[in-house]
Amino acid sequence: MSKKIELQVDDVWLDVEYDYTEEEPEVTYYSDGSGHPGSPAKVDVYKVKAGGVDISDIISDYVFEEVETMIHKIYED
Repeated sequence: MSKKIELQVDDVWLDVEYDYTEEEPEVTYYSDGSGHPGSPAKVDVYKVKAGGVDISDIISDYVFEEVETMIHKIYED
């Protein structure tokens, strides 16, 4: 189930719908000899709104990256 959060990027308030997947640690060896390389934490942004208007398809890469970074920081604490 996706989550919603309100974030401010460059003085603009955005409503963001997203999913967050926690980091999976590396497992060198399981008892059967296999392992798991692990994976980093991941943010999937589904929708970004400003003033109630969906701007997901027109936001810049900079804004998209800022949103992802801000969400990652929330879960790092």
